[in-house]
Amino acid sequence: MSSDESPVGPWRSLDGGLAGDGGDPDLVFAHVSDLHGQLTPRHQVYYDNPTSGPDFEFGDDDRVVERGGGVPVLAAKLDELRGRHEVRTLMSGDTFHGSAVTTYTDGRAMLDPINRHLEPDVYVPGNWDFSNEAAEDGNFLDLMDALDAPVLANNLYDWGTGDRLFDAYEVFDVGGVAVGVVGMTNVYVDRMAPAFAEGKYRFGKHPALLEESAEAAREDGADVVVAVTEIGLPWMVQAAKDCANVDVMFSAHTHEYTYDPIVVEDTGTVVVESGMGEALGRVDLRLRDEEVQFRHHLYCLTEGGEHTPEPDPEAAATVESVRAPFLEDDPGFERGAGRLDRPLDAVVGRTEEPLYRQSFLESAWNTLFNDALRAHFEADLAVSHGFRYGTAVPPGELTLGQLYTFFPQTVPVARGVAYGQQLTSHMETFLEDNFTPYPYDQEDGRVRSYSSNVEVTIDPTAKRGRRLVELRVDGEPVDPEEPYSVATFTRPGDPERDLGNCGFPFRDVRVDDGTVPVDVVAAYVEEHSPVDYGVTGLVRTADDGGRAQNTPADGPYPFVQPGVDYADGETYCGTAMIPRGNAFPDEGRNRRR
Repeated sequence: MSSDESPVGPWRSLDGGLAGDGGDPDLVFAHVSDLHGQLTPRHQVYYDNPTSGPDFEFGDDDRVVERGGGVPVLAAKLDELRGRHEVRTLMSGDTFHGSAVTTYTDGRAMLDPINRHLEPDVYVPGNWDFSNEAAEDGNFLDLMDALDAPVLANNLYDWGTGDRLFDAYEVFDVGGVAVGVVGMTNVYVDRMAPAFAEGKYRFGKHPALLEESAEAAREDGADVVVAVTEIGLPWMVQAAKDCANVDVMFSAHTHEYTYDPIVVEDTGTVVVESGMGEALGRVDLRLRDEEVQFRHHLYCLTEGGEHTPEPDPEAAATVESVRAPFLEDDPGFERGAGRLDRPLDAVVGRTEEPLYRQSFLESAWNTLFNDALRAHFEADLAVSHGFRYGTAVPPGELTLGQLYTFFPQTVPVARGVAYGQQLTSHMETFLEDNFTPYPYDQEDGRVRSYSSNVEVTIDPTAKRGRRLVELRVDGEPVDPEEPYSVATFTRPGDPERDLGNCGFPFRDVRVDDGTVPVDVVAAYVEEHSPVDYGVTGLVRTADDGGRAQNTPADGPYPFVQPGVDYADGETYCGTAMIPRGNAFPDEGRNRRR
């Protein structure tokens, strides 16, 4: 078992300056984020860049696929830290989504592993935690009520009454230090999937809410204030420039690995993000002469890693019990349009190259997924979300359970007919969301993905409405007036003719009610095994335009999103977007939308 404390960085002031060597922390924060139903170890891709860690052997490549994480390993690492320090465990969603086990239990399978073994002191919901509301018997509030930890969300309101559903903050007394913890859930849920929220929840979006909650915590006696959020790293870095009352921001949602903490000197605010469920973030805090000092480390809990403990046996037994029904010959679970009639370890095919999608513009998995949809419907092209969550699969066997980690939703697949102008306008909208120079307007770092017969050229530094340079299907530019058959899927609650989150009405819609995306991919892989997919440049930047990074190995880490390299080297927004020293005006600011 790991026992070395040496990886924790030096003590620093909140403005980044060194603050002396040695000494113990007053308290330790452990940060678990974006678990996405990861009960057992999974493979993940790690990229080589100047600030990455740990020191993997990359060889001639700029990435490596390693196995790690899982609740038993996280539990063991948390127990190790708790045995030495005063620890407060902070947990950012998304937790109750991301696998067949979470899908077919409406997320409930995660409750025992979390409550009994991870034992968070605070839980802040993420956007996918609301996904169980897509069922008619939505159970988001039931899941939150079943957690032993207090749930914090300063921006989540009841749709009808306007009342806030959870506390905005909580103050803990740890070793004589009063620590205020503010929680803020994702601000984009109603834009991503209205069915998750409409008629139930409203989401406050203004960063002023974060500052107001921090001020309230200080008025309630907090010496130190930290924020736990699930909005994304670019949003939080900007908020750190605008919210001077927060000392440390624990970010989640964009699945970034901040091996080096991001320090905003102007406000004395530190921002960290702790990857996905195979990593554990740690921030130590102490008060010295009324100055807050910190040190930080991100534990990458890969198998055989220097600081990876042996799995906790009690947690392993709990996980085994939870997963056992899913490994029977015919599990028989049903939800939505899906039915699980094979065990999750059933082999459905092989892959020649690793499959993953921890990238921004293009990934091998997303292309495979869309090729399967296109083949199923014999369509002109396929389009889907450019999701960035999901496990990685090394070369070799592909199992049904691995496919579910890529697309755990049990919605029917569908096809429709769209004009070329609809396709290009839709793509332009997504580029606007991702390449806007204003972080508060960004959404969640997913460019639309297509089947392998579609090529996209973009200019991320062009003005709004001009970032899509060209969209080609089968080598030919899209004709604005030409109809194209498009394969995708439905989403609960969307209008009947709005398929795949495209936001426009399709014609001649055909829904395959008995088939979910995993069914389509499994059939495609079985027929075409071994599959051989990689990143081939289907999405590229114009020769005379700005460069956009696809992975952390391509540009200024940790900003996978948005990853634009302006010609003068400047970042998106280097100054505060909200005037400091002024009161936030109540008039003209809608707190709940």
